[in-house]
Amino acid sequence: MSTTQYLTDTATRHAVFLQRYAGGQSKEAASLLYRIRRDINARLANEPTIFQKSRLDALLMEINAITAAGFKNIELQQIAAAQELVIAESRFSVGLFNKAATVDFVRPSSSMLIAATMTSGMVAEMKAGVTIEAALQQFGVKKSKQIAQIISDGVVFGDTTPVISQKVGETINTLHKRQLDSLVRTITNNVSSVARGQVYYANRDILDGYQWVATLDSRTTMICGSRDGKIYQYGSGPMPPAHWGCRSTTIPKVKPEYDMGAKIKGDRPSIGAGGVEKVSARTTYGGWLKRQPKAFIDEA
Repeated sequence: MSTTQYLTDTATRHAVFLQRYAGGQSKEAASLLYRIRRDINARLANEPTIFQKSRLDALLMEINAITAAGFKNIELQQIAAAQELVIAESRFSVGLFNKAATVDFVRPSSSMLIAATMTSGMVAEMKAGVTIEAALQQFGVKKSKQIAQIISDGVVFGDTTPVISQKVGETINTLHKRQLDSLVRTITNNVSSVARGQVYYANRDILDGYQWVATLDSRTTMICGSRDGKIYQYGSGPMPPAHWGCRSTTIPKVKPEYDMGAKIKGDRPSIGAGGVEKVSARTTYGGWLKRQPKAFIDEA
């Protein structure tokens, strides 16, 4: 078995734990989102049941202050978590790669890792150069406007204050929570990818590039599935996340003279029509999908 197989196996397993971490971060962010909802509802409760249109401008100013402060808290929370995560991910990557190569990998400094995290762009669907901080700020601005619009529309259509409060709560609990979860998970994968990328760059003299590793299940998108197993050069090829909620990762392509070769072995997990199973680490997403039943392929 090759170094690639061992790295694929371990990186895939680590990606599962990374998703669990992202779920925990999403819950923490959601708790702050719910605090915004409670603060808004508490403020609306101070208004008469039959809302006075003349009070709308003054109310919206106070609501905007509540949402601005609340979404700022989410932004600060996620930035702090990202800066801690990129350091942890770099340590994991170096530790993993050292077990698969005959030379020790160099770990970039914490200051370099944090700087790269705060300046790197996010996924392809976003405008070029949108950083984690900018993405969080845009999220807060858009959601604040949606909340203000719900309140304004409720007043125009003659809704009572309790009805307006209910509509605000429902929007935050459903739409905003789902979108925040997707954003947090994408940020988490982006930070992990930044850490890997910085390690690749610091050790470019012993690498022949990096390999894309997609998750073998029905939720993987075609863009990630088509990239699975492909080799790219750092700085010119794509890096995860490829889209919102992306779960793909990468592994280094160690030069032959540094490859541990047959001293290590590995495989990769998959979730197909028959449930969880181990497959050879040489298996690509396309090859794995072709072996699944037609119904499973259609679902994917």
